[in-house]
Amino acid sequence: MSEGATQLANPNAELALLGAVLRASAEQRLQIVIQGREEWFTAAERVCAWRVLAEMVNKALPVDMTLLDDGLRPFLPERSRAELVQQMGGMLPSASAWAVLAERVQSYYVRRRGIAAIDAARAQFMDLKVPATEALESAESALFDLHEKKEGVGMRHVSASLKQAYASIEESISNRGYVTGGLPFGFTDFDRCYIKGMRPGHVIMYVAPPGGGKTVAMMKTAWNRAFGRGDYDEYDRALAFAEKGEKHLNYLPSETGVFTLEMDDVSLTERLLITQSKVEIAKMHRGTMSRWDQEQLKKANQRIIDSKLYFEFVPGISIQELRVKARYAVMRFKLKLLCIDYAQLITSSSKSSQGNRTQEMVDVSKGLKLLAQECGVPVIVLAQPKQETWGHRAGLNAMAETAQLAKDADLVVMFGFWNSIKKELEGLEKATKQAVMGEEADEEFEDREADDPTVYAYADIVKNRHGPNTNGKPPIKLRWDRDFFDFVSTNCSLFDSTGKETQAA
Repeated sequence: MSEGATQLANPNAELALLGAVLRASAEQRLQIVIQGREEWFTAAERVCAWRVLAEMVNKALPVDMTLLDDGLRPFLPERSRAELVQQMGGMLPSASAWAVLAERVQSYYVRRRGIAAIDAARAQFMDLKVPATEALESAESALFDLHEKKEGVGMRHVSASLKQAYASIEESISNRGYVTGGLPFGFTDFDRCYIKGMRPGHVIMYVAPPGGGKTVAMMKTAWNRAFGRGDYDEYDRALAFAEKGEKHLNYLPSETGVFTLEMDDVSLTERLLITQSKVEIAKMHRGTMSRWDQEQLKKANQRIIDSKLYFEFVPGISIQELRVKARYAVMRFKLKLLCIDYAQLITSSSKSSQGNRTQEMVDVSKGLKLLAQECGVPVIVLAQPKQETWGHRAGLNAMAETAQLAKDADLVVMFGFWNSIKKELEGLEKATKQAVMGEEADEEFEDREADDPTVYAYADIVKNRHGPNTNGKPPIKLRWDRDFFDFVSTNCSLFDSTGKETQAA
């Protein structure tokens, strides 16, 4: 640590914080020990005193000067121990002052860490052997981590986490039929399966072959979050409560960022105009719109302006650079959700990945998971499956380059078109109906008309850490509005008390 950094210390405040532990009540002592850190203290003897006091508090032992002196005996010479105890004895603040003292001591620690990070960054930038992008990412990461001041709570008794888990269940009971805690997708069946919502640090994968609808699904999800919309009736009711500030606040519009590596942001915005105005792309490009079409286009334009959606076109970006941009965007625009289109276009600038595509995608996978955790937001990332699985209903075995990302993800959804898997579904659909309806299903199944292959798509939830999946079951059926780049849920009710509600044709 540089000389300037070491001068940024307040020994009296450190001694006073140690003294506050002696004066505080049992509950206050526990709070001090949980929030405090030994690295806040600059002198070795004060670090030892903190460790001894923290151990006494954690073991629920009595805390006084005599016991402190005895606890320090194995670690400090007699003279240093006596001097420290004397200093602490002469500086005993009131018990209520501990929070102010902790903030003061921590602020000096943050300043020292900041100067040390700047010195390390300067050294890296001066070293011509270190790539400039690597030095920039390292410096930004160090300062961002310092800004976030992420500290673990340490090991604790199960009752501490039980309280949070039980409170979450009680919240679900009181909000029966609604997404609780996290952000809703707005797709009916997605929110049924992922009823706890998209939460900070979650990675959600949308997987489909080229032209399979993954960008459309991502844009629909991003719009639902940025404008506060959903395909089920309960969404509007929840939004009404949220706008009054009563409950379901996670249904309110939230800031959403989209990093696109494939289509530029203008093309995505044009698609969004088509989706929201319901004006066909051919009419829009030819300029043959009616007055009604033009009016709808103006309304869609205003809705997009009023939304909380942000785009950035980042072609050929590395995962290291993407993490920097994502952290900056989250801080600047207060983003609550990030979408990335798509994983295979992201590169890695690490030396170990040069010329090794497998290692490069491992770097990308780890980087995306870290990105979600560092930014504290859910991340939706798009990917393509193996070419030999295109047109077939597949599972996680369809992932090739992004297999590691599929392992790290919390939710993996695979998209495709209904006609491509119709034969695969017939036996499964018949068996499912017979299980519910018995022999009556046979006649109904034989009379069923084939779906129009241009109208329907499907979504398979092949992995879900926080709810059910569709493995061995019929997939989620979505209406595909081809002319308007839109997916729409075929279920209009999120909560079904019978458990037998079917998807509308």
